[in-house]
Amino acid sequence: MKKFRYVFFLSIPLFTLWFCTSSSSVKEKGPDNSMQTDSLKPGIKHVAVLELFTSQGCSSCPSADGLLDMYSNKENVIALSFHVDYWDRLGWKDPYSSKEYTERQYKYASALNSSVYTPQLVINGENEMVGSDAKRIDNTLKKVWSQDSKSDISIEDVSLNNGKATVNYVLTGNSGNFLLNIALVEKKTVTSIRSGENGGATLNGTNVVRTFKTISKPGEGKNTYVIDVPKDVDVKNISVVLYLQESNNKITAADQAQITM
Repeated sequence: MKKFRYVFFLSIPLFTLWFCTSSSSVKEKGPDNSMQTDSLKPGIKHVAVLELFTSQGCSSCPSADGLLDMYSNKENVIALSFHVDYWDRLGWKDPYSSKEYTERQYKYASALNSSVYTPQLVINGENEMVGSDAKRIDNTLKKVWSQDSKSDISIEDVSLNNGKATVNYVLTGNSGNFLLNIALVEKKTVTSIRSGENGGATLNGTNVVRTFKTISKPGEGKNTYVIDVPKDVDVKNISVVLYLQESNNKITAADQAQITM
């Protein structure tokens, strides 16, 4: 695990990297396959959104990336991989990294009073933990699945035209001053790392965020949003994730859908 002290975002580029330390205190285990979601109430989606902040330049991250892939196959889980950019100066530039995703991680750190490190996992905007700590992830998921939601979002369809994805969705329930996050993700990625801490390795990614947008105060009912599709992706390998987030960062509803070809 690579930790960084929390400082004002404008001082990220080099200053925070000097505080990088490694830790092996977390035992890496697979997710709890005994977890069940049979108690879910009809018509209510208890979806857990897992936001993993990771980097191809971090030697502690591949294990968390693999664990995220395992959780992505579970019902009522939506997994997202945000590649941060502060590792790009340390030997390998992550092709999926973005300053925007680093900023999102720092905002979470401020709200949750936590450190900034990789791999860091945030579940439903309220709980942060080491991304390879399967036991803590399992326990957090059980709590999330036991909660009721007063809102719901459902993607009706996603179509592609001229390099843009048109998303038709329905938002119901209490959306008040919520934010609607829209992520276009590359479902599977494979990268040969030529330098840095993971030099010589081949790394796999799951639901790697390629485009991310946020809408303030989304309207209820049927809506449409158009999002750009990167030119370097296979359209058969992308999907769209929508998730509703309160002003206190709590995620209350989410859905994921593939593009209709």
